[in-house]
Amino acid sequence: MDYSTKSVLECGSATIVNCLPEIGLETAVSEIIAGLIEQPKRISSKYFYDKTGSELFEQITGLDEYYLSRTEKAILQGLPFCAVIDCSDVDIVELGSGDHSKITLLLKKIPPERLPGVRYFPVDISRPALETSIRELTGMFPELSVQGIVADYIHQMHLVPGERKKLYCFLGSTIGNLDREEAMVFVRDISETMNPGDGFLIGFDRVKDMSVLENAYNDARGLTAQFNKNILNVVNGLIESDLNPEDFEHKAFYNRTERRIEMHLEAKRALRIKSPFSEKDIRIRKEEKIHTENSHKFEEKDIRFTGECADLAVQNIFSDDNDWFSLVHYRKMI
Repeated sequence: MDYSTKSVLECGSATIVNCLPEIGLETAVSEIIAGLIEQPKRISSKYFYDKTGSELFEQITGLDEYYLSRTEKAILQGLPFCAVIDCSDVDIVELGSGDHSKITLLLKKIPPERLPGVRYFPVDISRPALETSIRELTGMFPELSVQGIVADYIHQMHLVPGERKKLYCFLGSTIGNLDREEAMVFVRDISETMNPGDGFLIGFDRVKDMSVLENAYNDARGLTAQFNKNILNVVNGLIESDLNPEDFEHKAFYNRTERRIEMHLEAKRALRIKSPFSEKDIRIRKEEKIHTENSHKFEEKDIRFTGECADLAVQNIFSDDNDWFSLVHYRKMI
C-alpha cells in the first residue's frame, strides 16, 4: 500500500491516480495501533490486500470450497443484455475492483461500437492489483477508457467523477465485510453521489447452511489461513512492528446470532509487540484473538431494507438456483 506522494502513473493506455496520500500513512498507523490496543483486538480487513494478499485471494476464488466467486460469475454471465446498464456515455465505477474477471463479464455485454462511450474507473487500495488488472483489461478492450484510482473508497468517495451517468459496482459480497450499520451508511453515502436513473450493482452472499459457509473459509489447502496471516506482514510494513504470522492460528466460524462468518488470528503464546509508533509494547495474551474480518450474510428483507434507507429502488435481484448468492440492481429514484 502506497501512502507516499500522490502521483499519476501511466499504465499502458490507461492512467492510475494514487490518492492514498490524501489519507496519509499517519491515519493508517493510528488506526492499526488503536485496533491492536483495543479489547477485543482488531485489524481492518482492508489491510489484507498487498501484492501477496491479492495473489492469495485470487487463488482462493478458484477453490472448490469457495462458492462465492464462481456463483457470482455464473450470475453475471447469465444477465440479460443491458439488464443493468445503458451503454450510452456511461461511467462504470467499480469499488474494491481487485482482479478484472467479474467486470470483464459485464463489459463483454457491451457492443464493441459502444465501448468508446464508456469510461471505467476501478477503485482499489492495492496499487499492484490495480496495475495488473488494468494492463490486462486494456489489452482485451483497447477502445475502453480506463482510469484507475488507488484509494480507500470507504473514506474517499469524493474522488469518483460525478458529471456523467453512472453505474456503481460493488461485487464479491464485499459489502458483507462492513458491520450492518456501516453498510447502511456506506450505501447511503454512495446514493448521495448518484443522480436519478444511476445504477448500483451489489453482490450479497445469502444466509445458508452453516457447513457450506464455514468450509468456504476453512479450505483444505490452507490458502485462507495464509491469506489471514499475511495481514500481519502488511501491518509490520506500516507500523514497523515485529508480528510473526507463525505465532498465530487461523480461526473462522459462523456466528449465528450476527449472521456472519468471523475470521480471527489466535495467539499461540503470550506476545509483546514493539512498534516505534506505540508508546508501550502491545501485549497479546496466549489464545487471545485479533478479529480480522466479518463476512455478513443477507436475507431478501435485508437487501430491500438497505435500498429503502438509501432512496434506492430494487430493480432486479439476480440469484443462482440455490439462492446462495444474489446480484442486486438498485436504481436511484430521487
